[in-house]
Amino acid sequence: MESLVPTTLDLTDEEQDFLRKKSRITVCIDPDWLPLEKIEDGIHVGMTADYMALFRKTIPVPLVIVPTASWVESLEYGKARKCDIFSLAMATPERDTYMDFTRPYLHIPLVMAAKMKCPFIDDISTITDQKLGVVKGYAFGELLRRQYPEMQIVDVESVDQGLRQVAEGDLYGFIGTLATVGYSIQKSFASELKVAGKFDERWELGVATRNDEPLLLSIFDKAIAAIEREEHQRILNRWIAVKYVKGRDFRLLWQVLFVVGLGVALLLYRNFTLGKYSRQLEKQNEQILQQSEQLKQAERQLLFTQYAVESCAFPILWVVSGKTLAETRVINANQAAATLLGYSRDELCSLSIADIDSELTEESWQEGLKTLHQRNSLSLRRIHRRKDGSTFPADIFVSYFEYDGLEYQFFFFIDVSREKEMQEKLHRSMKMEAVGLMVGGVAHDLNNILSGIVTYPELLLTKIPADSELRKPLQAIQDSGKRAADVVADLLTVARGVAASRENVNLNTLIQSYLTSPEYNQLQERYQEVECSVDLDPKLLEISCSPVHVNKCLMNLITNAVEAVERKGHVRIVTRNHYIDQPLEQNQFMARGEYVMLSISDDGPGIGEEDLKHIFEPFYSKKVMGKSGTGLGLTVVWNSVQDHDGTILVESEKGKTTFNLYFPATRGKTTDKAETQDIEALQGNGERILVVDDEEHQREIADKLLTLLGYQVECVDSGEKAVEYVRVNEPDLIILDMVMEPGMNGRRTYEEICRIRPGQRALIASGFSENEEVKKAQALGAGEFVKKPYSLHQIGLSIQRALASQGESSAQQIGLG
Repeated sequence: MESLVPTTLDLTDEEQDFLRKKSRITVCIDPDWLPLEKIEDGIHVGMTADYMALFRKTIPVPLVIVPTASWVESLEYGKARKCDIFSLAMATPERDTYMDFTRPYLHIPLVMAAKMKCPFIDDISTITDQKLGVVKGYAFGELLRRQYPEMQIVDVESVDQGLRQVAEGDLYGFIGTLATVGYSIQKSFASELKVAGKFDERWELGVATRNDEPLLLSIFDKAIAAIEREEHQRILNRWIAVKYVKGRDFRLLWQVLFVVGLGVALLLYRNFTLGKYSRQLEKQNEQILQQSEQLKQAERQLLFTQYAVESCAFPILWVVSGKTLAETRVINANQAAATLLGYSRDELCSLSIADIDSELTEESWQEGLKTLHQRNSLSLRRIHRRKDGSTFPADIFVSYFEYDGLEYQFFFFIDVSREKEMQEKLHRSMKMEAVGLMVGGVAHDLNNILSGIVTYPELLLTKIPADSELRKPLQAIQDSGKRAADVVADLLTVARGVAASRENVNLNTLIQSYLTSPEYNQLQERYQEVECSVDLDPKLLEISCSPVHVNKCLMNLITNAVEAVERKGHVRIVTRNHYIDQPLEQNQFMARGEYVMLSISDDGPGIGEEDLKHIFEPFYSKKVMGKSGTGLGLTVVWNSVQDHDGTILVESEKGKTTFNLYFPATRGKTTDKAETQDIEALQGNGERILVVDDEEHQREIADKLLTLLGYQVECVDSGEKAVEYVRVNEPDLIILDMVMEPGMNGRRTYEEICRIRPGQRALIASGFSENEEVKKAQALGAGEFVKKPYSLHQIGLSIQRALASQGESSAQQIGLG
């Protein structure tokens, strides 16, 4: 029959140009999946091979098969971009990270193969106490585990291996498509196995294309759409044969009719003798039918109750009371209880309730029974013990009833360890917030004080000769001020919401930069026997971050690791890309997506279990305060990671401690940030700048710095005076302090100024962190945030950028006329 597929597709110019440059399309397949597909004697055969032949007629570039040994290897090739498409695949959350999926061209039911004696099962998902095989790497294996977590799914290498394990009794059943299971049973297991169950849904499969070349998806979608319905049926008929048996034998029917006729004649003949018995039988039949219906209803209710308990997400135990606690036995348990406690259901039924409740005593049990006899139910919180010896807090709800002379208890219980963990996290967050409020205010005042210590030496150094004896002490004063400012920056990080711009950077670059820094060189000189090695992923994704604070994390963690080793030892720094599709631990709620992991480990003595609970708290330190640390290092790390929407995990045992930091990855371009350090290049052209600050020495510092840079400077000490100044003057730029008391703050001042002069350029300068008021002012049109104490270069660069930007009218942004 002639093909019903057109020889060419209606491709766009972009698609045609893509194919010309592509020159060929590489294809990965499942090498052992008949009748769907297989590599046989080096040739691609099966249903998808027929479809590939149709695609070759419509797509004007060669489709080249990439040979693989297994479907798992094909998937690895796809991740590594060694093949452009999969001939037949289904979407899963994991595959969505590197492949796109066309419309399906095959719709195949999912079934279960089992032994001949197995009854047919309408709903395979109810089989939770038997092992079911699935070929390793198949999409429906991953999806079934997600959709039915209670099922016991076992990976096998191939369809034939899975069916053989069923035939040998190692597996109860094997799950696969109707096409592949039926084909393999007819070929090798016709007398041993059968299709014994099905899923309601049909699995839809199409072509999977690499997601970094989206035009492949549209091209193959068009190729599939071009295939006529008759062509689909032709391929289906070729590989899946259906046989019909025609004709009927009516001889048995005539024999039956003869016997029935004879029976009717006899009944008519004897009808007058059996009349009264018939009426009695009718009455008895009615009674039997009524009893049968009642029995069916009772059986239905029992089945519903049993199913509800078995499938309940809450763990449930049935307990029969004895005279003593030791004689009180578990007589039944649902799957949720077995899973949580780590036992099989048979093992649970051999235990006493005291084997599970680690706090239970004979006295407390008898006291609980008295309460149950009075109220029939009670609730309490206890500690339960798993099979491996580990414990967890549990909320328990107990019901009591009697039956046939025995006492029974019905236990519902839930694991509340996550609730306790969340309570501890909330307590720690509230504690950190309280500390943050305190240190934020202190940091603001300290930054104002440090402005003079940092800035005046810089001004003096620009005016005295290079050989002056005063240069060295002035430089020492300035360096001391900068170190003090770094401590204040740590305080602001503890306060959270620290003012810091984000850039797209590669974490490897920050690590390499720190390992060549003077700080790291000094650390190496102090601890010469500690070896530091790096293992950096060359394909590491970038992160959007504040380089200053991530660098601070690096410095604190590496310093802590080296100091923990003390003498001869090793520190290892590792970076990796990570895709998270579920929490790393029960108490880690990480959003699904791509992350960059930084791991810093040492072979020191480790951190004690009690210390491990407090290491991120401010001023909690085992070091000598003021000598080898401030007590804020790990607090800064914790807050910085939280501010970047990341997660930090710590593992410590004797001889090894590892800090793993996870930052959300970005696929944006690296930020190129180059700034001049030449004072001459920062000179202004006599522009008029208004400085608004309630601190007198801050106004003096700003006046001297800006005058040195060639600007005309006017200073006022309040927002109200700034507004009055702008009514009669037109400054080129305003430098606003945000916290001014009493009176208007910086945001309110800028809002009033914009009513008078829409589009007025402004910078925000403050010793506090970048809070909501700063963001509101920037939303009105204000420019950069400059943190005090600022240097000559910092303020000079910020002013240049502000004057160079045209900006949008503030009045337009807030709707003012």
